[in-house]
Amino acid sequence: MTAALQAKYKHNPAPKQPYQITLTLADAPGSFAKLEGSVYYEAPDCRYMPDRIAGFFLTPSVDLPMSYSKVGETSYIATIQADAMLDEDYFGEGMCHWELASVNTSLKATGAKTDTSYVANLLGDEVRGQKARTNYYVKYDYPGSDPEERSDFGVVDRSRYKPELQDQLFSITLTPKAATP
Repeated sequence: MTAALQAKYKHNPAPKQPYQITLTLADAPGSFAKLEGSVYYEAPDCRYMPDRIAGFFLTPSVDLPMSYSKVGETSYIATIQADAMLDEDYFGEGMCHWELASVNTSLKATGAKTDTSYVANLLGDEVRGQKARTNYYVKYDYPGSDPEERSDFGVVDRSRYKPELQDQLFSITLTPKAATP
């Protein structure tokens, strides 16, 4: 998607659907100096053709940054807006209705390129349903030493790890809660 197209999509000037996202670490192998997040929105009922010659359609999408604030030794909070994007007829073919598709978070020990990036996310339905998700990660990848950037998405079911790794796991839990506008 081009920057011009991204700029065309408007932010809702009066959002009314805030959610507080709480990130909680458990049994982490060390500290995390770099914590980044983004909120991904889509307009699934809307399509556009970026190149008339190629003849394929895409769904509008936007990735907005989110910021966490540390509120405890192992917890952070961010506030997002489920209705951050403005529903509008962007292409002259009918109203585009935006939806919160996902909340995405990445943690790194120092922020160095060699650090493992521990990734956790919530789907839009989980946010709206206020359903927490916990991902489990193996501690031995911390902080990381791979010269190529490496991401670890963890697993939701900790039993997928071998028994000998069960005491070497840490977790990242994302908990959404509806907030007052």
